[in-house]
Amino acid sequence: MRTTKAISISLTPAELKQAERLARQTNRSLSGLFREGLKRLREEERAGTEQTSAQRKIIDARLAKARKGPYYGPFATADEMIAHMKGQLKKRAAAKKVKTARSR
Repeated sequence: MRTTKAISISLTPAELKQAERLARQTNRSLSGLFREGLKRLREEERAGTEQTSAQRKIIDARLAKARKGPYYGPFATADEMIAHMKGQLKKRAAAKKVKTARSR
C-alpha cells in the first residue's frame, strides 16, 4: 500500500533550476527537498508561537543553571589555574585507580 501521494506543482523555469541544483547539492530528490522545506516551515511556525509564563520560567531556570556551568574561576593568576587543573587531574587519576581495582 502506498504511503505517499503524487501531486503536481507549478514552478517557473528559474525556480525549477534552483530547486534541482539545491536538491543535487544536498543529495536529495526534488520530493525530499520539498518535504524538508515543509518541515522547516512547520518548525518555524511552532518556534514563533508565544510561550506561557510557566514555560518561560522553566526555560529561564534551565538557562540560569547552564550559565553556572561546570567551570571554575576566575583565577587571579595563571599559576592558580594550573594548580587547580593539576588537582583535578590527581582526583581523576585516583578515581580511575579505585575503579580499576574494583573491576579486578
